[in-house]
Amino acid sequence: METSMTDQHLPVSSAPTQALSRRSLLRGSVTLGLAALVGGLGWQPVMAMAGSEQGFITLSQFLVSRPVNPVLAARYYRALSRRAVNFSGNVSALGQLIAGQGFKHVDEYLAQANLDPSLKATATSIISAWYLGTVGELADAELVSYAEALMYRPTHGILIIPTYGGGPDSWGSKPADTQDFQL
Repeated sequence: METSMTDQHLPVSSAPTQALSRRSLLRGSVTLGLAALVGGLGWQPVMAMAGSEQGFITLSQFLVSRPVNPVLAARYYRALSRRAVNFSGNVSALGQLIAGQGFKHVDEYLAQANLDPSLKATATSIISAWYLGTVGELADAELVSYAEALMYRPTHGILIIPTYGGGPDSWGSKPADTQDFQL
C-alpha cells in the first residue's frame, strides 16, 4: 500500500532541532555583512592608536569644544604628523600644558599672553583641520573629510552640504578664454 508523506509518522526526538529559516539566514547575512563593512572602514587604526594619538583625541575635543570622531581623528593625526616633524611632541606638550593649567575652554588657553609659538601653531593647525576638513595649504592641501568638516555644523539641517569639492575656497583659476557665452 502506498502512503503519502503526510501519512508517514516520523520519529519524534526529545531534543529540539534547529531548522534553517529564512529569518535566521537573513540575520546571519546581515551580521556577516556588517562585520565585513565595519572591518573595512578603517577602525583598526583607531584601535591601535598610540598614547600620543589618544591624547590627540582629547586635545582635539578641547580645541574644537565638542566630541570628535575617532576615525577622523586618526586620519587628521596622520595627515598633520606628515607635515610637521615635531607634531606628536607638540601634541603631548600642549595637552600637558592645558591639563596643568586647568583650562576649561579653548578661549582660556588662547587668552594667555605668552603662548609658545610652536604650540600655538599646533593648536591652530588642529582647529583648522577639524573645521576645514583639509590639512595643508592650497596646492599641498590634503582632503581628510569634506562633509564632516565642522564648518558645516552651524547650518546643519538648514543648508545642504555640497556633494563634492576640495574644501573651502577650492575654486580653480579662471579659464584663459574670457569670451562670454551668449544664447
